[in-house]
Amino acid sequence: MRVLSFSSCFPSGQDPITGVFVLRRLRALANLVPLEVAHPVPWFPAYRLRRPAPPCEEQIEGLTVYHPRFFYLPGVLKRFDGRFYAAGLGRWLQAYCAGKRPDLFDAHWSWPDGVGVSYLARRLGVPYTITLRGVIMPRYKIPRFRWRLADALEHAAAVISLNRVMADIAVELGARHDRTYVIPNGVQADRFDVVPQDQARQRLGLPKGIPLIVSVASLIPQKGHAELIEALKALPLEVRLVIVGGEVGNGSYRYVLESLAARHGIGSRVTFAGRQPQDAVATYLSAADLSVLASHSEGCPNVVIESLACGTPVVATAVGGIPEIIRLGENGEIVPPRNPKALGAALKAGLARSWSRQAVRQSIASRSWDKVAQEVVEVFRTVLADRR
Repeated sequence: MRVLSFSSCFPSGQDPITGVFVLRRLRALANLVPLEVAHPVPWFPAYRLRRPAPPCEEQIEGLTVYHPRFFYLPGVLKRFDGRFYAAGLGRWLQAYCAGKRPDLFDAHWSWPDGVGVSYLARRLGVPYTITLRGVIMPRYKIPRFRWRLADALEHAAAVISLNRVMADIAVELGARHDRTYVIPNGVQADRFDVVPQDQARQRLGLPKGIPLIVSVASLIPQKGHAELIEALKALPLEVRLVIVGGEVGNGSYRYVLESLAARHGIGSRVTFAGRQPQDAVATYLSAADLSVLASHSEGCPNVVIESLACGTPVVATAVGGIPEIIRLGENGEIVPPRNPKALGAALKAGLARSWSRQAVRQSIASRSWDKVAQEVVEVFRTVLADRR
């Protein structure tokens, strides 16, 4: 079995952080089957990426990763992203298949990868799978995206979803029920582990003895930072919030959030730590009394699993796969999205509660990337057995 995986969100030498959870799964898969990665890079003549374009090919943690380009129109005609993706990769992929002859295409992200790969796979006669990672949620309700997603899912040899909600959506759109699987993300247990809180705070230069909440999420409105800041103003004055996450686009949303905190008189209680590598994320999570994710929508957010692996309980919104991970009162609390009052009450209760960090970790300890890879390989074997 030879697999070529596709992911438009994936680390590179220039950007080692983006899409690292996809890398973790593919790195574990590569221990079981021959696997290489296509990381398509968007390109437009007047479009300047925030980072230099990666080389055509590189090695990342022992994986061979290719970076073919595809034409990309920033901000407009987004319904054609899948077509542009397929057109950009067509010649490169045909040459790749002539030499490497993959048995299976493995597309991550329904859009644009799943749609683009569906066109390419059918043209080349190669079976393909699609992994649903959250971007389907805002798109499947929009007609110009919905029918394209439905076409890709209907013809997929298998669909792997990170949670039951997206799996049900895939079946609703036409994916085969008996070839739709729920396989949540894993955690890198050697990196995300229980570390004494005082030790973690010392590493980060954070004060000991104060209630500390940490939120790890990109600075975009959908992550619910505004509601979190609203919730913080109702908490005791000694409670501090650290937001770990990079700015997206022109970076103006950080200014919006800073202004909101200042307007509520809590600017001094909120720290923006910016985008951080995984080791630093683990330290921030270990330093916290609670981690919080106030997202409006999610797939299977790895930061929730990573926080639990660090022994830090989570307060999160009831979106995506989060209710499948959080066990109420055992490793965290769940609240409705877009509800600062409920979020504040849950944070207050969580800070007052005595949590066992070892028990919190045990709630997720068995979810290793090796286990995830074994489950995914079984899906691949089923797909290929059907074609014999």
